[in-house]
Amino acid sequence: MGILKRKFSELDEDSCCSSSSSTSCCGWDLDKQKQDMPPHSPPAPAAFPLRSILKKPKLPAAQNNVCFLQVTVYSFPRCQGFTGVPSRGGATLGMTRRHCEVQTFTIAEYTLEQRHRRREQLRERWRQEKFLEIKEKLITSGTINETGAETLTIDQVPFEEMNININSVELEGGGFLQPYSSKQRQAILLAAGVRRIDKEEKRQLHTLRLSRETCGCDCQGFCEPESCACSLAGIKCQVDRFNFPCGCSQDGCGNTQGRVEFDSRRVRTHHFHTIMRLELERRPKHETHLSKDQSAVSMVNRRG
Repeated sequence: MGILKRKFSELDEDSCCSSSSSTSCCGWDLDKQKQDMPPHSPPAPAAFPLRSILKKPKLPAAQNNVCFLQVTVYSFPRCQGFTGVPSRGGATLGMTRRHCEVQTFTIAEYTLEQRHRRREQLRERWRQEKFLEIKEKLITSGTINETGAETLTIDQVPFEEMNININSVELEGGGFLQPYSSKQRQAILLAAGVRRIDKEEKRQLHTLRLSRETCGCDCQGFCEPESCACSLAGIKCQVDRFNFPCGCSQDGCGNTQGRVEFDSRRVRTHHFHTIMRLELERRPKHETHLSKDQSAVSMVNRRG
């Protein structure tokens, strides 16, 4: 055991000596390497341009476009509305709370379907106009009296099949929606399966239309701020047509809130300009489609 202890102690001394000698050797080698190395020189400047850290990089503009893949159409049955206020008669048109049919179209299919429906609507409007013209001619010529003309229906009058010239603006919804008369609304409801039309709605609508007539101020020609009902109520005088609802003139109105007058010429001019602008916007697209079709036909002819 003593020998082993002596040997372990010798090993410890040898390891200490070896570690000290190795440390001294390593230190001498490092000093020698430092002397042999050339002096340190700063690195060359980078070839990349310097950028300010205060300037934010420009991000690519995000395209916020919405793309629709299909169109879902819900169809609702007709019913008596009790909501709208037509200018005459009753039997307003409405729809039930639950739909009866669901249809799904692609964008191209829906566009074709809308054009087809629009064409049928314009064709039906043309038949109605021709029907009224024929009735007036029959009454004027004395063929039938007014009572007999009222009993005529559009199905009893023959129409010649004619090609109606419909431009692109009309097909794409450029026209106004035409209101239905009271008899037309009743016929639509009966055709939709409404068995009984409530007559109370007609009386309610008549009362409501009369109440709407009593509006505006009672001034005639000129308004005094102290006596004008509109001025006392803090609203402007409104003139939709001559002497309705307010009877004041443009020069004689003394309403402190002002006066608003409906200008039918301005509305017609705005409508005309809008239709022309839409027509000019659609014309290049139509010409582009025609040029593509012509080029395709020419390519087919060359191959043939």
